[in-house]
Amino acid sequence: MRDVSQRRVVRVSLLLACVCGGGCGTPAANPGVPAGAESPEPAEPAAPVVLLQAAPPPGVTGRLVFHTDREGRNRLFVLDFATHALSRLTTGRDYHDEEAAWSPDGAHVAFTTTRFDSRTWDIAVMDATGKAVRRVTTHLAFDRHAAWMPDGRSLLFTSEQDGTQAVFRAWLDSGRVARVSPPPERALMPAVSPDGRRVAYTMGTPGGLRVAVQELDSGDVRMMTREGGNAAGPRWSPDGTRLAYTRLSQGGSSIEILTLATGTLERIAVDGLPALREPAWSLDGRWIAASGSPATGEHEDWDLVLLQPGPPAAAFRLTGGRAHDRAPSWIPR
Repeated sequence: MRDVSQRRVVRVSLLLACVCGGGCGTPAANPGVPAGAESPEPAEPAAPVVLLQAAPPPGVTGRLVFHTDREGRNRLFVLDFATHALSRLTTGRDYHDEEAAWSPDGAHVAFTTTRFDSRTWDIAVMDATGKAVRRVTTHLAFDRHAAWMPDGRSLLFTSEQDGTQAVFRAWLDSGRVARVSPPPERALMPAVSPDGRRVAYTMGTPGGLRVAVQELDSGDVRMMTREGGNAAGPRWSPDGTRLAYTRLSQGGSSIEILTLATGTLERIAVDGLPALREPAWSLDGRWIAASGSPATGEHEDWDLVLLQPGPPAAAFRLTGGRAHDRAPSWIPR
């Protein structure tokens, strides 16, 4: 079996290898997926925002949980905007903890980990202090990208338990697991709408990575981005009116924001950070935390940045150093 270090190489590519690493076959037509012509055109690149080295302006509140390799293997840390302090949330030498997500009440954190079985990735839940870790998934499959339902009683996540990436749901009380995304398309990186009625995710199609939204009750799926421009990792704004996601381009990436009611798009690029990924909304919807790197490939150096959608757009550096700081999640309360 492949070891954890090999699997991390796949993850760092931000899903191009994850979705197409084994060769992208042409999936069968899904009658629930509308044609790409109904999706908005990609946003025109805006002038890059200058990255400010100063502290974020007053009024930015809350905490970010993220994973970092600043102490060796990936662990979860918390950045508190009130104190500007970093604190360690998980510890240990022989496993990785990644891709954390706050629960809707801020009392728990779901995350991806290899601590239970070094051969695979599992979903786990712990309290907000890093204690009382509970394993949620137990099968030998890559389980990643946990996303909470608004009532805090179940999680959506990406799993390969059916042989390819799909979105599943796990109920914490009963342990029941059920597939959510329709076969045979590959689906990953789910995000649940604030009202709990829809899930956005990344879908692998013959035309590349696209953002899709599925109605949880009916199962109807709608494509939100067009073919020909890879888009991944959607995240809902707190009021459910916008989706932020990563727009992948030749040699880099940026953050794109789609307003659902109008179809208008805003793209945020930061000067000196050609790689910008993994958006996370603040509670008031005014800010987006993201991961940014001055280079891609073997020269990646990921830090957390704070983005203010425009106009006028702004960007502030949150972390620095040689560590890779990735996948922020903003506490919802």
